[in-house]
Amino acid sequence: MARSTFKVLFYLKKNSLKPDGKAPIMGRITVNGSISQFSCKLNIKPTLWDTGSNRAAGKSLEAQKINQK
Repeated sequence: MARSTFKVLFYLKKNSLKPDGKAPIMGRITVNGSISQFSCKLNIKPTLWDTGSNRAAGKSLEAQKINQK
């Protein structure tokens, strides 16, 4: 039986900043090398984004709301 792979990644689209300085959060799902990208329909300030864990950093109300969705 062939082994299948599945990955989920969230990242900021920093080159598309909104007028309020927030960047859209994007998602990427990879299944067996086939990639599907989508917008999460959420925006966050780039300073609140933790690229290492691919989620909002800190204990602010905004970060907690983003991570719950």
